[in-house]
Amino acid sequence: MDEKGMKELSEVIQSSNINFLLGAGVSTPFLPLLGNIEQALNNATNDSAREEQYKKYFKEVMLPNKKIISDDLSTDSNFTETKNAYKNFFQALCELILQRKSTILSKQVNLFTTNIDVLMETVLEELQIEYNDGFSGKFNPTFSLANYKKSIHQRSLHFEHISEIPVFNIIKLHGSLTWKYGESNENIVFSHALDHFDEMLLKKTGDTFIPEYRKILVVNPEEAKHLESVLNVYYSELLRMYSSELEKENATLFTVGFSMEDKHIREITLRAAKSNPTLRIFICCSKNSEDEMAKKMELTQHPNIQILTPENNPDKYTLDYLTENILKKLA
Repeated sequence: MDEKGMKELSEVIQSSNINFLLGAGVSTPFLPLLGNIEQALNNATNDSAREEQYKKYFKEVMLPNKKIISDDLSTDSNFTETKNAYKNFFQALCELILQRKSTILSKQVNLFTTNIDVLMETVLEELQIEYNDGFSGKFNPTFSLANYKKSIHQRSLHFEHISEIPVFNIIKLHGSLTWKYGESNENIVFSHALDHFDEMLLKKTGDTFIPEYRKILVVNPEEAKHLESVLNVYYSELLRMYSSELEKENATLFTVGFSMEDKHIREITLRAAKSNPTLRIFICCSKNSEDEMAKKMELTQHPNIQILTPENNPDKYTLDYLTENILKKLA
């Protein structure tokens, strides 16, 4: 991005409500992209074929998160690379938010994601940066959308100075591995050790596998989304929350690692771009996929959508690239 573009982006950041939409690409190389699994699920013609893909998704995307919780990945180079990318991103973004001159705007950043992993929460906790994942309570945390949007202010010890500190709202549009049913199956509680699923599920088949698998409160990567009633309610509400944030005056959205293949999210994003002229959308994608992305996002009809591509890598736009070439420069 040239100097003029960076100056414009700096002005946007200073005066807008900031949102990110993060896809599977930001959790690579530790977790695989969903392309093949998603396509296979959509093409599955029977329960046996669908079960095979569910098990692949479970094994490759879900189970590795238990090792994150147990801190059993110190020698995994892919995990270290992914974790460091998240750390650099959050540190740079936190610095950028702290430096904002506006006293009217809240120091909150919305992190919308279709990812179900626990990478963001564990990294933010390690950095001791405040975040809100929708849960409240200590011994038995319960999920509610009402828990979002809580500002946190810090009072100095000696002079009673009060200042707002940055808070990252983690809004998982497709559910999370930290979600599990409460006792009545009517609410969602927090799973501290992800103990509501384990590798034994892979040994089950057919009628014994599917009911157990469906207890994991995530939206599966397929067009015909199979949702339990509880998750279905939250899924609709989370999408509505995404829509309302984009409809706010002077909202800004950055998408990273997200292909815009999800029809529901793409339609909401395009509708917001059309109805809210103050909304600015920056789509971060590879040079190779720029033309396809421009077509998906109907770029000629939406002057408030801009595609950002890396100058040195035609294959992908990484979280590290965004951090080093935009966030750190702006800060």
